[in-house]
Amino acid sequence: MRRRNFSASLTLFAILPSSVFAETGDETKFDLIIIGIGAAGLSTAVSAAQNGVKNILLIDKAAFVGGHSALSGGSVNAVVPELQMKQGIKDSPEFWQRQIMETGEFQSDPVLVNTLVNNAQSTLHWLREIGIPFDDQVFEAWGGKFQRAHSAGQKRSGMTYVRIMNHKARSLSVKVRLRTEAVNLLEKDGQVMGVRVKDRNGKLTDLEAKDVVIATGGFTANVAMRLKYDSRLDASLFTTANQTGRGFDGSTGDGILMAEKLGAQTVDMDAIQLIPLRGGRLLNYVGGDIYVDSEGKRFIDESKGVKAIAEGYLNLPDRVFWVITDSQSQKSLDLDAKLLAGSVHIADSVSEMAKKMHVSAKVLQETLDRYNRFVEQGEDKDFGKKIFTQKIEKPPFYFGREQFDIHYSCGGLKINKTCQVIGKADKPIPNLYAVGEVTGGIHGRDRLGGDSLISCFVFGKIAGEEIAKKQKSCQ
Repeated sequence: MRRRNFSASLTLFAILPSSVFAETGDETKFDLIIIGIGAAGLSTAVSAAQNGVKNILLIDKAAFVGGHSALSGGSVNAVVPELQMKQGIKDSPEFWQRQIMETGEFQSDPVLVNTLVNNAQSTLHWLREIGIPFDDQVFEAWGGKFQRAHSAGQKRSGMTYVRIMNHKARSLSVKVRLRTEAVNLLEKDGQVMGVRVKDRNGKLTDLEAKDVVIATGGFTANVAMRLKYDSRLDASLFTTANQTGRGFDGSTGDGILMAEKLGAQTVDMDAIQLIPLRGGRLLNYVGGDIYVDSEGKRFIDESKGVKAIAEGYLNLPDRVFWVITDSQSQKSLDLDAKLLAGSVHIADSVSEMAKKMHVSAKVLQETLDRYNRFVEQGEDKDFGKKIFTQKIEKPPFYFGREQFDIHYSCGGLKINKTCQVIGKADKPIPNLYAVGEVTGGIHGRDRLGGDSLISCFVFGKIAGEEIAKKQKSCQ
């Protein structure tokens, strides 16, 4: 699960390097314009530039580069046998594809899924060549269902990816304009010709381009769009990117709405993912925490998929559950923010933790002791959990009550395997591409943890290559 640590969003401007904020140029004609500067947009820009596209512009309505990717936990799925076999993990692209199809309730486009799983390893190698320092430890991402996730081994891995990709794009002479909002796609005779943008002062400008890529992210922050597809997802629900409702979340569906005006098709728009993140969950991997109910007892295999955990939560009589870890685990970027907000607490003993949770210290100690025995034995006799990274026994303990927030829109613009946006009569809209969360068809009804960032990277790389190939053929 690409975990978004956006409760720390208030510190974003202090964390990102000054080069991330730089803006360039005022020209109006480009070979390629990319709308959105997260992992998908940056991957497209770097790939296109490496393959010969010369005049590339990245734009974003935000004041900073990175989007949701910048504060992601950074789990990136890929089948890499030489690393997985060292840990005794047997995996294959075929098995991964089957898991994606099953998780998505067989609504995923098998062509897109096949493209993803068979290009992930080479894309990971490409990212390493760019300079992203993936470590050799393979793990199971939260909600990922299997040990095939990779990261830079840091709390801020997503930010690391953005920083390095941004630097690479700049080194390839890619231009960037921030606080520049795409208002409409420019079209003539059914072909996309550019983008109308609005700057920070409200001035409208038409930018011409041979090709346009939409990489604007999903629509989780657009309440009206959410309600259109699921009447339960009203304004009382926050997003994992803006857990207080007071921060910035740019995922408002802009790219989808612009493309729909040109007849673009969408798929699976009602497949909107909710996850627990605002409270006690601090880990972006499986095996280092446990979930307990209001009596201090475990109620589920914590490595289950998102839907199963949501069902387990909804089946609790009082819908109260706590997440517990200890001093040994690698915690996420939002730890300090959660401690400050009071959604995560620290205790020096189990009895102190139990008191703060208003549960029996005896019951909670028994729960932890039983779980730690399962860790020793490598077998969870209660719920069948198979992934353990540690016992939970070394103070201080970190814990907090959890709840669900809106996390990811699995649906979006319909694309083909070369990232062209599909319009009327199932024909590609000329000169228009889409990558990242703005697209649909890859994940189906639900998404595996660790599959979001890799889909941004894989399809961003493909889009850049395809656009370069197309533009060379037209010269």
